[in-house]
Amino acid sequence: MPQPWRRRLLALLGAIAAGTALVAWTSKRPLNREPPLTPAALFHHQASRQPLTVPPQVLPQPLPPHQAWPELPVIKAQPRFTDLSADHWAWPLLIDLAQRNLLAGFPDGSFRPAEPMTRAEFATQVVQLFSLPPDLSQPAPEAHYPDVDSTHWAHVSVQKAVQMKFLSGSPEGKFLPDQAISRIQVITALANGLGLKSSSSPSTVLAFYDDDDEVPPWATQSLLAATEAGLVVSYPMPTLLSPNQPASRAEVAAMLHRTLTYIGRLEEIPFPYVAGQPTPTPNRAD
Repeated sequence: MPQPWRRRLLALLGAIAAGTALVAWTSKRPLNREPPLTPAALFHHQASRQPLTVPPQVLPQPLPPHQAWPELPVIKAQPRFTDLSADHWAWPLLIDLAQRNLLAGFPDGSFRPAEPMTRAEFATQVVQLFSLPPDLSQPAPEAHYPDVDSTHWAHVSVQKAVQMKFLSGSPEGKFLPDQAISRIQVITALANGLGLKSSSSPSTVLAFYDDDDEVPPWATQSLLAATEAGLVVSYPMPTLLSPNQPASRAEVAAMLHRTLTYIGRLEEIPFPYVAGQPTPTPNRAD
């Protein structure tokens, strides 16, 4: 009969052998994993980890002139400019442009509404808003200006604005990109770019303006057409044109809004400073 210590040793060896066999058996079984997700469950699973994002809205590109103009959509984001508020005289038009992502400011968050706009900046603005192909059977030859060569930041915009007949160079053959654009130059550019023609006599339309004697002869027909179309904006008095004064950024933006309204891309917004409307009582800040 075996000794007690031998019995204990045999029992211990048996337990070790049984444990080894159990480990070997379990190692051959697959680990418990989450069941594969169905498409619906996968969507829920991913959504719970990271919210979905919507790509930014893209403005439609302008169509050729013989097709309908699409209405410009409102962007939900509300741009804020540090120097613009609801008491500004051009606020209704400026905020409408800003909500459609059509009003550009400066890196410091300002808009600088009273600051003059240069001819190069205006060319860039009209090309972005009215990027229509020139109405020519063949592409127009490139205009050569010594002060806007191929290295100039606005070279492409200036070329397009000239081809589209919004702008032209000076009698000396220069474009003068850094020169402040005057109010009458803006009015003439918009009338020419849209191909507007007047059906009224100059004396009838010019009589509306108290300073019509300051209108240069070369701009008379364009001013008549722009006035009839409701594009001319003058603050604080619509009857005071100040044609040769530099156009401020707010004035340019307001007249661009009126132009987009005229061609049907924006809805009409009542505005008291349009030439041809009753004279308002000035009550807004510059």
